[in-house]
Amino acid sequence: MQAMKVSNPAVWRVLKTVFIGACLLFLINIYFGFDNSLTVGEIPRWQSLIHLHAGSIGWITLSAIGVAIWLMTGQRQVDSAYETGVRRLGWAAVIAFGLYIPNFWLAFSRGQGPLISLLPVFGVVAVLVLWAAAIYTLRQLRHQPVLTTMHLLISGALLVASIGATVGMLLGMERAFGQFLPLPADDRVGAHAGMMDTYLFLAAAAIVEWFSGKEPGRRWSRAGLIQALAWTIGATLVPVAYFLNIIPVLLPIFLLLLLVGLLIFLVRIAWRAVLAGPTAGQPKAWAFFGTIWLVAFMGLFLYAVSVMDFSLLPPWFGAVFVHAGFVGMMTNLILGVMSTRAAEARHVLSWGEPAAMWLINLGLLVFLGLKITSDIRLGAIVMGVGVLLGVVTMAARLRATPAMSAGAAAVTT
Repeated sequence: MQAMKVSNPAVWRVLKTVFIGACLLFLINIYFGFDNSLTVGEIPRWQSLIHLHAGSIGWITLSAIGVAIWLMTGQRQVDSAYETGVRRLGWAAVIAFGLYIPNFWLAFSRGQGPLISLLPVFGVVAVLVLWAAAIYTLRQLRHQPVLTTMHLLISGALLVASIGATVGMLLGMERAFGQFLPLPADDRVGAHAGMMDTYLFLAAAAIVEWFSGKEPGRRWSRAGLIQALAWTIGATLVPVAYFLNIIPVLLPIFLLLLLVGLLIFLVRIAWRAVLAGPTAGQPKAWAFFGTIWLVAFMGLFLYAVSVMDFSLLPPWFGAVFVHAGFVGMMTNLILGVMSTRAAEARHVLSWGEPAAMWLINLGLLVFLGLKITSDIRLGAIVMGVGVLLGVVTMAARLRATPAMSAGAAAVTT
């Protein structure tokens, strides 16, 4: 086993701050997850939106920024200006995302009152921070001693996320000022959602590559480059298709690029993660589950896009799709990243990590099974207990990690 270190103590502390912030913001998602499962009848829109965005922004995107900082810094010797820039980026992301998330409740639960204008205001701030993270990542590509496939994937992820978030921010402005975007009347959110779903593939694949690659520190390969470009270019076609109203023209190209990237991912790296199995130890066990759910999430996504008319999808599809990606794929992988960052404190709640991993994944299967067969949401409680245990365990370990440590980071084969 080989250790990949962040040798700069200041950057190492920034990662601790970012990941603890992600854990705290994820508690909002977890709370509303339990609330959703116990709500009788239709879930209010504001309740669904704050639940969704606390997970997608506060948990996943904030963690993705942390992963980008980690990978882009690595064992490089960086100066004080770099340390300051990374520290500002980390804190800006924690604060901006933390302020943005509650505005989905304010904007969608309070009618057309004055508070609705806060959504685009905080949306602009959050999007600017995300663009700063994407630009930072892209600029750091030329400073890498060895440019790897992981770097390409995480850079593509933040670029796609920034474009997709910009569309989402503009949709938030429509909430306050009325419709002004030239989008189809029957699916105005698709231009945003399609990009954000694809960004998850890139971020997840970067983490799987990190934990399961035979030689993740090697220079990028042609296959890895094609995978990153296929998903990145494919994602950028989504808003073009919507804004120019040429969805039937670009949709087949989008599907083809997604499929090409998936096949390359399966051949290059996914089989290694799966063969490691769920008992391989950390973080490979997290990568095992994350990879299984990535393939399932991609399959559901390809099916939904190929159908085109979302009204033809079964009523359970949305819940199954979102939870397969956000919980099954991303939460497994992010907890693996945090487990690695807090490796020095694994004695803290040592039982919590394996218990959380099995509760999350078995609970997710129970939730999806009950949702599909009986339209019952109560199965989410088991999954939610596992997620809460995982988050509490990682937050406690991160807090217990020595402040000045620049110890071992991601474990690779």
